[in-house]
Amino acid sequence: MRYFRYISITLLIIIGCAWLIKYQLSQPPLAYVQNKEGPSLKLGGPFSLVDQFGKTRTNQEFLGKYMLIYFGYTFCPDICPMGLQNMAKAITLLGRDREAIVPIFITIDPERDTVDSLKLYSSNFSIPFIMLTGNRPQIDDAIKSFKVYASKSQETHSTTDYLMDHSTMIYLMGRNGVFLEYFLHSDDPEITSKAIQKHLLKEMKPITIKK
Repeated sequence: MRYFRYISITLLIIIGCAWLIKYQLSQPPLAYVQNKEGPSLKLGGPFSLVDQFGKTRTNQEFLGKYMLIYFGYTFCPDICPMGLQNMAKAITLLGRDREAIVPIFITIDPERDTVDSLKLYSSNFSIPFIMLTGNRPQIDDAIKSFKVYASKSQETHSTTDYLMDHSTMIYLMGRNGVFLEYFLHSDDPEITSKAIQKHLLKEMKPITIKK
């Protein structure tokens, strides 16, 4: 009886720790909680990376459109697929306005996320993502400019089979490349879509009727 109770308590502790880790990964850093929007958050910057077709892409070519950016990795078991699926659904809900949005995935794991693997991974989603990789210094620069947390899990010791701990924000950048707002990977796509529409509506000039 005592042995069974010990096993039960141990299992509860393991389940509780697993839930806590998953919950923490779904939450933004405390520095973000106080202010979700606005230019006071200095996020983003120039980048020059390679997409899933081997083409060099820079932030400059996306000026004039909104960028919706997510940092993750293709070996991510659940959080990244959810985030990208929710991004795809949110953009689809925009209807005709979807042409104003560029969905971008930037890997935090360039050692495994090659051009070919990103091309294959992109086929899992209902809209065309721009999926970017590069060498480690290039990726580290992008991670730093967006203040992304990314680290190889301490629980894995293999050099090829490992998980990454990382933050899960989706960044909305304005037409001028300036940060506007962030969303969580788990946010309802309808909420994300409406938030993007709010920024699009701000661009519309009121129609004045001349008498």
